[in-house]
Amino acid sequence: MMPLWTKDGQRHVVTLLQVQDCHVLKYTSKENHDGKMAALSVGGKTVSRFRKPTHILEFYRELGLPPKQKVKIFRITENAALKPGTPLYAAHFRPGQYVDVTAKTIGKGFQGVMKRWGFKGQPATHGQTKTHRRPGAISTGDVARVWPGTKLPGQTGNIDRTVHGLKVWRINTKHNIIYVNGSVPGHKNCLVKVRDSKLPAYKDLCKNLPFPTYFPDADEEELPEDLYDENVYQPSEPSITFA
Repeated sequence: MMPLWTKDGQRHVVTLLQVQDCHVLKYTSKENHDGKMAALSVGGKTVSRFRKPTHILEFYRELGLPPKQKVKIFRITENAALKPGTPLYAAHFRPGQYVDVTAKTIGKGFQGVMKRWGFKGQPATHGQTKTHRRPGAISTGDVARVWPGTKLPGQTGNIDRTVHGLKVWRINTKHNIIYVNGSVPGHKNCLVKVRDSKLPAYKDLCKNLPFPTYFPDADEEELPEDLYDENVYQPSEPSITFA
């Protein structure tokens, strides 16, 4: 994470996400997926071929791609289909739009109710013995059962979590880095899934994007190394101006 300033002097903390070795692996039609929308299987981060079984290596060999560590499915419209083997870049997104980030949270292991659910705990004195961090009563005599969903000790973290509506402040096209507002789930160097935000309030801000994705073409003008949101203060600009 790093700080970033806007032109009105506000400080924002951003998280750096790098798009590393992302390729389209498979296109699934609407009829073969869920009957509502088509889907793309996208793989990210190249790994050693010794970590994959033979039938998986054969699949990647037919595509002409190295094996991927993670494969995720993105629901798309049929007119946004991409050929298998198409590379994806950070320029697929644009500064100013909002994205949803999904990742696996940091695992905390088996924890008690005070750390897992934020329980207050029981008194330290007044006759309490070895029950200071225990939950207390979990049901009543009339019910004579424990209701499903009762907050009890158990595994903490290590589950998929999605953060919605993170603004993209900056994009570095040279190193394929996306600067998103705030924090995202997971530990450092973990793999995350980034998609256009599904929140209705931000759908109008996700227009005029490269469709279906960004294709670097030698005939067109190359993108600058850094793309900034219009409200971001750029390091090359003067910080003090005199009237």
